[in-house]
Amino acid sequence: MNCIRLLGICRNQTNLKISYACYSAQHPLRFLETQDRWRDKDGLSRNWNLIYKAPLDKSINWASTFLTFSSSSIAAATIYYSAFLFDINTINDPVVVGDDVVLANNATECLVYLVSFFVFHIAVKVLISKYVLRMYQDGDNYLAVFRGHWYNSIYKHQFNLNEFKKLKPTLVVSWGDARYSLGKKHGIILDNYFKTPEHYNSLVDKKKYENSE
Repeated sequence: MNCIRLLGICRNQTNLKISYACYSAQHPLRFLETQDRWRDKDGLSRNWNLIYKAPLDKSINWASTFLTFSSSSIAAATIYYSAFLFDINTINDPVVVGDDVVLANNATECLVYLVSFFVFHIAVKVLISKYVLRMYQDGDNYLAVFRGHWYNSIYKHQFNLNEFKKLKPTLVVSWGDARYSLGKKHGIILDNYFKTPEHYNSLVDKKKYENSE
């Protein structure tokens, strides 16, 4: 019985090794298969090679759109209420929408809710704006693609190899160890999603190598 269990464990370990080897071998090929599609979508020439693609692209896309829409809607409603409905004489009265929907006990409490709402949205938007979706390479020049404010919108940031460096971890964000400086902009990059480990190492170690000479 023990021998059968031992053979089962060995077989599972072998399957895991084979699966890992297949994944490692096909990982760069997966980049090559999707490179042209993403390059055309990002409006880049064939000189740029895709070397990094992060997960959660669709989730980030929807989250950014929702945050932009909700913030804009609440801001527009706040401006309308302040300009046409707010009365200084009723500042201590409950803030009511419609006939019976009470938003806050008074205007001061409503203002606290609004400030908290916008602070939270701004914090999340700042985090999303630093999340690198894709990265391309053309020699010593690199281009990072970030998510824009509206659905399917993006913006691109170009930097040089010598401008790339790892930033110190921070306690503010849970993935603070994934923060990097891309010249004039900071970005969140997950090192497990590069085309090959060599692409990541060339970014991190190139500057150190030059400084050591």
